[in-house]
Parts: sequence; structure tokens; C-alpha cells
Amino acid sequence: MLLPGLKLMITGMGIVFLFLALLVWIIGITARLVQSVNPQPEQNRRAGLAVEPDEAELVAVIAAALQQHRRP
Repeated sequence: MLLPGLKLMITGMGIVFLFLALLVWIIGITARLVQSVNPQPEQNRRAGLAVEPDEAELVAVIAAALQQHRRP
């Protein structure tokens, strides 16, 4: 009884492993295909926490709220 159970376990784990490996392979191919069809524009990477001018007011409001919240 133990040997058939062990065979079933190994077979099931092998099938799951093969399915997951196939899934990862298909996702990788799909990602490359999508990237070749619709490439992402290069983004300028800025050092630090650069803030867009539109977001400057929002950052100021959040900073003021945090400062108010941290007061005893």
C-alpha cells in the first residue's frame, strides 16, 4: 500500500512541476512578444526623490499632515 502511494505522489508532483515549468516558459515568451510589439519608451532615471511640479502641492500637503500627526 505504501509503494503505490509513493508512486502516485511522485507522479503528481512531477506533473505539477512540468506544468509550472511550462507556464513560466509560456509567460516568458509572451512577455518578450508583447515587448517586441509594444516597446516601452526609455524613462529618464533621476537620482533621489524627484517630484514632478504637479505633485509638489500634494507632497507639501502630505508632509504637513504627517507633521501634524506626529505632534504630541
